[in-house]
Amino acid sequence: MSRARISRPIFIVGVPRSGTTLLRAILNKHPNIAICDETYFFYYVYSRRRAFGDLTRKDNRRRLVKAYLDTWRISRLGLEREDLESRLLREGTSYPALLMSLLGAYAESRSKRRPGEKTPQHAEHIETLLEWFPDATVIHVVRDPRDVVASLQNVPWGRRSTASNARLWVGLVRAAERAAGRDGFLTLRYEDLVSDPEASVRSLCRTLGEPYLAELISDPSQETPDRPWFSRAYQQPISRSRVGLWRRELSDGQAGIVEWIAGSLMKTHGYEPVMPPPSALQKSGVSLYRVGESLRLKLLRLPGSWYHWLRPTNLAAEESWIDGRSSGAPDAN
Repeated sequence: MSRARISRPIFIVGVPRSGTTLLRAILNKHPNIAICDETYFFYYVYSRRRAFGDLTRKDNRRRLVKAYLDTWRISRLGLEREDLESRLLREGTSYPALLMSLLGAYAESRSKRRPGEKTPQHAEHIETLLEWFPDATVIHVVRDPRDVVASLQNVPWGRRSTASNARLWVGLVRAAERAAGRDGFLTLRYEDLVSDPEASVRSLCRTLGEPYLAELISDPSQETPDRPWFSRAYQQPISRSRVGLWRRELSDGQAGIVEWIAGSLMKTHGYEPVMPPPSALQKSGVSLYRVGESLRLKLLRLPGSWYHWLRPTNLAAEESWIDGRSSGAPDAN
């Protein structure tokens, strides 16, 4: 495939456990689209641009490319390392060019012309992505915050606190909304996707300028999940069975805390609060727990912070510590 045809990238973002993996599984069944899995490019690469330096210098590119390719997140993409390294060294003369070269390599490895990427926490960087790639489409997947919080309680890397998980939803949704109204940005509700997959995916394909195919929502995924919490998205039919999950898995008090924190923002996206607001005593308890949770997280992050600030180019060591601690991803905020 000619590299000149690689264009119009697609980025999937959203709060973790909002349906971003499901949407990736759907789009990857399209013969034109290849959405690679989480690269955490902004966390592992762009946030350290001072440490790695100007990528027009080949010695800086070589140092960055080696460090990034040493991470599990990149090795799990299944690309041949020697070829990928050579390509990134040749094409990655800026940070946007490096990211596009990586996504292009992934798309070409699957004989597809439309590259893309799915890192939920890149919701914090939508404006940058649209500045780098004016022909890109960024799809922000939104899900009921009560269901998100309920789901986060069932994964090993989720935060312990209902309030902390609710604030994670608020923070990432607000960050994504900074791009509202910009060309190339669109919001897709998880509930709409699973309740009427055909209508949702038809509309999405129309926006992307790609033909709709029935197999996008009917055929099983061609990928095998490498982590158990992704198995439903890849191995089970699209279903709305997880809509309203919170009614089974959150107490009334927990649901009330989520609604208190998410408040008007959840209403903006069509999610109506139904619980009475927490009492003054409950709010005080949430605030005290938040202080303790904040201290606990700071202590847990100390080794990772040491790598991030004092040895920022040792990406594999920091990643190994993060994954060993939480079996998941770097904290979004």
